Amino acid sequence: MTIGVEGRAGNAIQVFDPSRGELKVLDSGSAIFTALAWRKDSSDLAALRSKRDPAYDGESYTVLAWKNLGEKRAGDVAPPKRIVPSRPPQWSEDGSILYIGLADWDRKVEGKKSDEDPSNVEVWHARDVNVISEQKLRVARDRDRNAPAAWHIGEGRLVPLSTNPKENVQLLRAGGRAIALDETPYETEGMFGRRFADVYKVDVAKGDRAKVATRVVPPVWASPSGHFLLNFKDGEFWVYDLETGAQRNVSRAAGVTFIDKENDYPVKNKPSWGVAGWTKNDASVIVYDEYNLWQLFPDGSKPKRLTDGAAEQVRHRYVNLESAGGGGRGGRGGRGGGDREEGIDLSKPVYLSLTGVWTKRTGYARLVDGKVDRAIYQDRGNSRLMKAKDADVYAYQSEAFDTSPNYYVAGPDLKNAKLVTETNPFAAQYAWGHGELIEYKNPRGERLQGALFYPANYEKGKKYPLIVHIYERESQYLHRVFPLSERSPYSETVWTTRGYFVLMPDIVFRARDPGMSILECVTAATKKVLESGMIDPTRVGLVGHSWGGYGTSFVMTQSDLFAAGVAGGPLTNLASSYGEIYWNNGIPETNHAEVGQERMEVPLYEDPAAYLRNSAVFHVNKMKGALLLSVGDKDGASDWHQDIEMYNLARRAGKQCVMLVYPGENHSLAVKANQMDYHHRILDWFGYYLKGDPPPEWITKGVTVLDRQKELRRTKKDSPSAPASVTPEQ
Repeated sequence: MTIGVEGRAGNAIQVFDPSRGELKVLDSGSAIFTALAWRKDSSDLAALRSKRDPAYDGESYTVLAWKNLGEKRAGDVAPPKRIVPSRPPQWSEDGSILYIGLADWDRKVEGKKSDEDPSNVEVWHARDVNVISEQKLRVARDRDRNAPAAWHIGEGRLVPLSTNPKENVQLLRAGGRAIALDETPYETEGMFGRRFADVYKVDVAKGDRAKVATRVVPPVWASPSGHFLLNFKDGEFWVYDLETGAQRNVSRAAGVTFIDKENDYPVKNKPSWGVAGWTKNDASVIVYDEYNLWQLFPDGSKPKRLTDGAAEQVRHRYVNLESAGGGGRGGRGGRGGGDREEGIDLSKPVYLSLTGVWTKRTGYARLVDGKVDRAIYQDRGNSRLMKAKDADVYAYQSEAFDTSPNYYVAGPDLKNAKLVTETNPFAAQYAWGHGELIEYKNPRGERLQGALFYPANYEKGKKYPLIVHIYERESQYLHRVFPLSERSPYSETVWTTRGYFVLMPDIVFRARDPGMSILECVTAATKKVLESGMIDPTRVGLVGHSWGGYGTSFVMTQSDLFAAGVAGGPLTNLASSYGEIYWNNGIPETNHAEVGQERMEVPLYEDPAAYLRNSAVFHVNKMKGALLLSVGDKDGASDWHQDIEMYNLARRAGKQCVMLVYPGENHSLAVKANQMDYHHRILDWFGYYLKGDPPPEWITKGVTVLDRQKELRRTKKDSPSAPASVTPEQ
């Protein structure tokens, strides 16, 4: 433990031995002791101790180490460098090295007094890699930037591993080397969403480095011993041998594509389906195609398919039971599996998640002796597989749209699982809707699906109103439990209990036409549901938030299918938003527009017609239905002036448009009173336009400032004020 008191006199690091009842002082002095780090399964301890220099600003630190809690050893660096506390000491596996962070130590600067206050001007330069708004939000992180160094404890040597604090240096658990990814040569492209890096291997003993690869697209995956690196480029997996310098395409002979075909972002270098991780002793690496796990070999041997999911179109993914939170849901659960330190052991059972791409069934299986043993595969949402720390006991969560999430416990084979929780038992006393899949095609003939949820107490032969809730690919939520809460504005469960059908359709995109892509997919899905005869075609509504709000506002100007729409925090003008800032992180919208969610591919000035074609404000005169806009006036994701543009133009065009503005709120409402208010106003809006309920006056007449003040005086305040804005780091 550390002791810290005001004035620092008496500060110390002490360790208590419970077996002897002894308290031992390891170090003491007028300093700050921080960043204690034990080496795993040992009695080796490290810490940092502050120090000052009158010529330099702030403090540096000395790194301390006690091998087996014995003699203290200290490592230091002379000005103008300093050891920083923002990178806590990290032990090497064998305990011979401590990794620490080095940064420049600035000299003290004497200030010049003046009778005049200085200007508070900000200089925004076109060559800024990070614009001023971003720098202001990440000033603490920039101040703490450092480069790693290796302190060889026994020899007392401090070896810098990088001189560039912007490099991403990966410290490998074995092999005597580190991997450095340097993106600074490509900062101009990186400014606009196209990331590249040069890759180096770094000798931990001497600090020498050698280039491994040029202009690769991150990430790279290092093997457990540090012998190999894996990277995905030009649609294939490549292995770099760090011992010999050889490069090999290790996936071409598989005869399948590893490119994620569901990724429709307009980038030249398409990503792979993912990497499960390296196997033990660097023998191979396991990667994914659309349905299967493949074993690739660093020597270029013929790849081996480990699963057979293509026949049934069942996506198999590796579950890392050692990661926090256990296995993920379905096909995405294994994407982050590449960080397993010791490697995947194929001689033991390997757990896999299963997702039926077109059935939406989910479950788990085991890969044992080269064969897949399917344990669970159901029309439910099964997720969060985990293992007990000290027993062969496993648990997973299971849910459905009309069934609250519960946990099941089983043995290693996951079969004959027993229910061990009963959440929300009262739910059985109420009527619930249920979900089913629908299939449709967009005008380009692409096969798509949607999750259709029935109203509670559905009566065959009766026609119901329909709410279409959009974002991107939404059919994956078929088995999700949605919150039944007034604090959740968008809830399929709430809407179905109110007598609505709810449709969540899949949307796929083509470059430079996000709005038109949404229009095509959403109208195709809606018309497919209308064919069932269960829906009154005159009572269909559309709703979405953020990107879904963009889609809602745009579709409302293009189609007469929808009697009413609700758009929360939408973009409405892709031309004006292109030059804006995403204020929550300070980054310009150019990345988001070109290669991000908007998928516009090129700058505004290269294809202005595409930006205008896909912007709701330029078509508002064609809007037939009623549109409700909702926004916080501190929205740092979609600038609220986007809503103002839509509101003003709709008002000028004589369209029915109401804008709800929540003062002080960001992109999603945080204040309870506002969450509940928006929840009920959505119900009011759809209740009037889709069900014919009597309308409140705010819909038909609006609410003046004076009338709103009277309402507030009649209402007791029961919620704190919203945050004024995003607070930058200090």
